[in-house]
This record gives sequence, structure tokens and C-alpha cells, in this order.
Amino acid sequence: MNVIMSKSNEKVKYIKSLNDKKFRKKYHTFYVEGIKVVNEILNSKKAIDIMFIAYSKDLLQNINGGKEMIEKIENISFIEKIELSAEIFAYVTDTVNPQGVLIVMSIPKYDMLKELQENTQDLLILDQVQDLGNIGTIIRSADAFGIKLILCSVGTGDVYSPKVIRSTMGSFSRVKIIYVEDLLQIIALLKEKQYEIVGTSLQKSKEVSCFDFSKKQAFVVGNEANGVPKNILENCDQIIKIEMEQTAESLNVSVATSILLYENYIHQKNKNNEKLK
Repeated sequence: MNVIMSKSNEKVKYIKSLNDKKFRKKYHTFYVEGIKVVNEILNSKKAIDIMFIAYSKDLLQNINGGKEMIEKIENISFIEKIELSAEIFAYVTDTVNPQGVLIVMSIPKYDMLKELQENTQDLLILDQVQDLGNIGTIIRSADAFGIKLILCSVGTGDVYSPKVIRSTMGSFSRVKIIYVEDLLQIIALLKEKQYEIVGTSLQKSKEVSCFDFSKKQAFVVGNEANGVPKNILENCDQIIKIEMEQTAESLNVSVATSILLYENYIHQKNKNNEKLK
């Protein structure tokens, strides 16, 4: 296999373009970088979504687990592989210290009605959450606390940006994420499917420690600066907040969401333990 050393190579230009949202949208693809997460994808059902693997032996051989990754890649026969020089690999990614392996994958397509029909658990709605670091942390927390479905309004940041994918530490592959055009319409649909819509706000809200998590619920969290919009809150069945010292004005949205999902997770876990007694 020839090592690609030119920035004008078509595959190199293609990967580089995926750092830009408009090209991810155009090609309906994104890339995932790093030994741990690439290895995880290769060993999962998500492997069928891989379009090709790009790697650099020069980078991998100096990283823990890199030599094993090189051997694994070279033994793969069902996925296209391209080898890049260390300089070109660093060029195509937005990582300061790239590990030397990435996979280009197709963005999953989900049938929302089918997913809502099959989802038996609580779900999360992100309404205009824009900071990519926050989005990545929220996806990671959702995975950790049993949320398998996240709905995003059109104003929410791109979950397939390299920064978000990196910060999820692989959780993006275990949580289904769907963008929706009309959030009010979706809320009405969720109510038809017996979801209790739970908004988050510091105003006229119940404290999370006193909240009843026993129903099937859809939790709505909002924009970093403005929170959940008034028209969405007016269509929520319940509004809750996380109690805290009055010296703090508010919590970061990813921190607040993580606390909320943890509280819900503990309630569900205790409920299941009671059933087993």
C-alpha cells in the first residue's frame, strides 16, 4: 500500500472537508478519530457504517496500543484502507496531537416514528443547545444514565462535529440522535404516546429532589444563555429545577443535564430493585 503524502489527494481533501459542517451535511458523513473509539466501532455492529479507514503508521507506532491497531487494520479485508504520512494525517484532522487512526462513517438515518414506537425508556430533548463541548458531555451522560434516544431542535449544534464526537468518548455510537424540524409538533406527538414532557427552568418549578420520576418522561433542556423557550415551557406537563446555593446564578447546561439524568437513573434503578424483592 502506497503512503499518501500529498494534500491534493482526493481522499485527503475529502477527510479534511469533514471538519466543516456544510460538507458533513453534503456528503452525509463524518469521521471518528482515536485508537479506543475506532477499536470500539470496529468491534461493534456500527462497523457496517464505516466507509474507509485512514491511518498513519508513523504516528501509531509511538502510541500505546498503536502497534496492535496497525496489525488489526492490516488484517481487515472488508473495509477500504488508506495509509497517510504523519504530516498529512495531522493536516486532515483538527486534533492537536492526533493518534494516527480515523474512520469515515455515514451519518445514521433513523425513522423517528419507528424509534418513538420502539423506545420504552425516557428520552432527552436538546432545544438550541449550541456549545459543542456541552453537547458532547450531554451525550456521554445520556449513555451513562440509560438514555438511548435524544431529539434535537434545528437550532442545536452539530452532534457530528469532530469536537462533539471526540468528547463523547464513543457514547455517540450507543445513543440514537435525531434532529426535528418542529419541536412543538414533536411534543404533541410524544404526549399522544403517553410521555410526560418535563421542562427545565429556575422559574415556577419543582425541585428535582422532590420530583416523581415514575412516569415515562421526555426531559427538555435548553440554550446555554436563554434556557428552554417560553412557548416550549408552556407545553410542558412539569417544570423542574436543580436546587443549589443562592450564591450561584445557574449551572452549566451539561452539568445540570447530567445531574437530572443521574437522579432519574437512580430512581429507575431503585424501582427495578423493588420489583426484584
